[in-house]
Amino acid sequence: MKTNYNVLKLVAIAMLVSSSSWGQTTLVQWNFNGPSATEVPGGGTSPLPVIGAGTIELIGASTSTIPFAAGVSGTTGLGSSDPITTNPPNLAWATTNYAPVGTENKQRGIQINVSTVGFAEITFRFDQRLSNKAGNTYVVQYTTDGGAPIPDWVDAQTFTFTPAPGGTTGDVWYNLRTVDLSGVEELNNNPDAAFRIVGAFDPTSGDYLASTSGATPYDGTGVVRYDMVTVTAATTLGVNQFEVSSNEFVISPNPSNKEVVTFNQTQDVEVFDTLGKLVLTAKNTNSIDTKSFHSGIYFIRTGSGVTRKLVVK
Repeated sequence: MKTNYNVLKLVAIAMLVSSSSWGQTTLVQWNFNGPSATEVPGGGTSPLPVIGAGTIELIGASTSTIPFAAGVSGTTGLGSSDPITTNPPNLAWATTNYAPVGTENKQRGIQINVSTVGFAEITFRFDQRLSNKAGNTYVVQYTTDGGAPIPDWVDAQTFTFTPAPGGTTGDVWYNLRTVDLSGVEELNNNPDAAFRIVGAFDPTSGDYLASTSGATPYDGTGVVRYDMVTVTAATTLGVNQFEVSSNEFVISPNPSNKEVVTFNQTQDVEVFDTLGKLVLTAKNTNSIDTKSFHSGIYFIRTGSGVTRKLVVK
């Protein structure tokens, strides 16, 4: 997994006031638009959202070497669900270097990190365009502990189709692929919600298949474009529904200016960096000194199993 957990993930949801056409609150959305393929805000590694706060990143060994391509189709005149129909500015995030045949099932793709604090009944949706050599199957996963060194990922929905017998599918957009997660209560009011879209084995063959079955077999070098990646909520919680519990583990100050940070509880703690490396352990303590820490993001895990992010400036 990439280790670029931008501080943007921790920005308060002050901008979450936009609504989708379905009447839901848009918590975060990426349209990857820009004046040219080299001028999309945030660049190809961590594109910035157009609405809300959150981060999006490549995972596994997936890359984005283009990194942006048209969000419209030059052949059919059709494209993603982006209401802008000209290129530019309608661009899409172009990803490649998916896993070789027979390896790393559900390990490469993209990850979205967003806080849902104050919101409930979450839905995730995206547009996807597959080149002829790109895989035909993708799984959307979620986790409720995106801040953990090794999150627990849950398969939510599989999107697959029988490979076309031939011809060209590279101009086909699969728009508004939607995953209803409103029944997953753990994603509600959660500062560490995260989602992944990962290339997966075809459920029938048990291995990767190309989107066409013609002369361009799958080999991991196909291009998968993403557009209009969006997380929405159907419910806004009242203040009394998401107040911090007096029993919740709280770190202060956070961010830290390389100083002593205190906890509201005495705990055994382990501190990890974004690579999952253990950098500090402490027993029965209510504080740690971050003076020797490098600037960046760390994860504090308590003996009771709670994980919290700590930003060191």
